[in-house]
Amino acid sequence: MKTIVLFTVLIAGFSVWNLTRVKEASAPCTEPIAYTIGIFDRRFGLTQQTFLQAIAEAEATWEKPINRELFVYSPEEALLHINLIYDYRQEVTEELGEIESEVKEDKETYRALESKYIVLKSEFETFENGYDALVEIFDERNVAYEKHIEAWNQGPRNSKSEFESLEAERKMLEKEFTELKALESRLNQKVKELNTLIGRLNRIARALDLNVEQFNTVGASRGETFAGGIYSTSAEGEKIDVYEFSSREKLLRVLAHEFGHALGLEHVEDSKAVMYKLNQGEADSLTAIDLLELKRLCAINL
Repeated sequence: MKTIVLFTVLIAGFSVWNLTRVKEASAPCTEPIAYTIGIFDRRFGLTQQTFLQAIAEAEATWEKPINRELFVYSPEEALLHINLIYDYRQEVTEELGEIESEVKEDKETYRALESKYIVLKSEFETFENGYDALVEIFDERNVAYEKHIEAWNQGPRNSKSEFESLEAERKMLEKEFTELKALESRLNQKVKELNTLIGRLNRIARALDLNVEQFNTVGASRGETFAGGIYSTSAEGEKIDVYEFSSREKLLRVLAHEFGHALGLEHVEDSKAVMYKLNQGEADSLTAIDLLELKRLCAINL
């Protein structure tokens, strides 16, 4: 989905300095990874202390089986930031919690919802394409308007007709901007409806063990599968972004899974394992394959 660029009369420039700390390379498991809490959104209904307790339990999932300190809470030395970010993913989860308590899910329900999804997705794509085309036209007119303003500001500025023309264009752009924002709001509502439907379809598919390809989310416009948490690293450091969980147990598994990635572990094929690609298991401890991969990473005799 395209972003509307708001027209301006006065343009200012600024620079931001980014100071980064470089992590020295060390052998896996030899030094604990220092972490801290970064972004903390209270819409999840958690306190920071409760979140820290969950993090500590997830940390222990990896540490206890091999009796090593792999992580340490140290805001002063932290290179790993753990962020709790509320967005469409948690909204979907909360809505599904209400829906699933009232509706019986079966294959017939799944097929009906699948048909509804196909129709809604087609409607959404048509709406989105129309919106993007309007935004592109608006942006082109806005660029032309900015050039006219720049020329006006650099000139004698004594032409009443030219001024009135610019003022008329400004008012027209303001009107179009307001209309585009209204369309954007409607588009976002359609995204929310689709995301809720997608989440429900995926959950029914897993619950019924249907052999279907999982649907992708629409909200992030990145084509990613629905993810409760993501570990990533960049020049600015490492981070774990937690987006979604339906229970404390699911939160612990999201954190433990992303801690595994922070250690350097990849996904495994055991659907019950902590390091499985989907958070669908119920176990609150490492499976045999999790432990095997951890021992290999830490060079512990098998």
